[in-house]
Amino acid sequence: MSDFPEVIETADIRLRPMAVSDLNGVVQQLGEPETARWMAAARQPFEHRDAEDILAIGQDPAHRLRIVEQDGTMIGGLCLVPDLWFWLDRSARGHGIMSQALRTAITAHFARPAPPLIATCRDDNLPSQTLLSRLGFARRPAGRRMFFHVEGRALPCHDHVMTSGQWFQLHPPVLRHGRLTLRPAVQKDAATLMAMLPRAGNAGDDDGVWPRPEALPLFIELHRCRTPDRGLFVVEDQHTRVIAMVLRAATGLPVEIRYLSPEEAACHTTELEAMLARHLC
Repeated sequence: MSDFPEVIETADIRLRPMAVSDLNGVVQQLGEPETARWMAAARQPFEHRDAEDILAIGQDPAHRLRIVEQDGTMIGGLCLVPDLWFWLDRSARGHGIMSQALRTAITAHFARPAPPLIATCRDDNLPSQTLLSRLGFARRPAGRRMFFHVEGRALPCHDHVMTSGQWFQLHPPVLRHGRLTLRPAVQKDAATLMAMLPRAGNAGDDDGVWPRPEALPLFIELHRCRTPDRGLFVVEDQHTRVIAMVLRAATGLPVEIRYLSPEEAACHTTELEAMLARHLC
């Protein structure tokens, strides 16, 4: 069973599973040579049976194939696994729609531990290369050749890769609840977090979870956020002051909290625990 949501909606678009009723639209969109030429497996002429092959891919939830819909109209599609590929109707291009669709789908993909995403892009497909670069994909130095049916020959390509660690470093999950904001900890937080660590020799204060001060930079790196519900997080109040740190070392383990002071704990514990119960537990 897939953890990937069936339907994802934003203010502008909707990602949903492909249906039989989409077949004619897929034939029309991928029947455009200027669209199909960038997709290795797309044939020309693109026929109903070819659209049925895409529908069959979508029926396996492991592939995470979704139709991109705007205002109730199908305008494109994307597939994440085992390789990332996508298309967009010519009429919908130039408005940032595919960027929004991929950003939404990739965030959902990495919401739980998931393998890296790999998009293979023709070396002359500059729009897709630009899109992948803006999203943070890393281009592998070594190129390779891939056969494209529309061209009838193998063409030079490069793989573009995204891992969960890359994604959440570039697009950190930020959660807000009442007066509090929860975000992943970064190295620049180290000086503030140092003040929250257990003090050596303070009986009952050191539970073995937290590092010694000199090991804090490594601790921050080891617990860098790689899924939205795991890692080391900092808590900011309404004035953007860091008032606590939260550790969720692994799914299923208890959440550990250290406050900047007893006063901050007294002021924010109820609100923070409600926030964590909603988002991390």
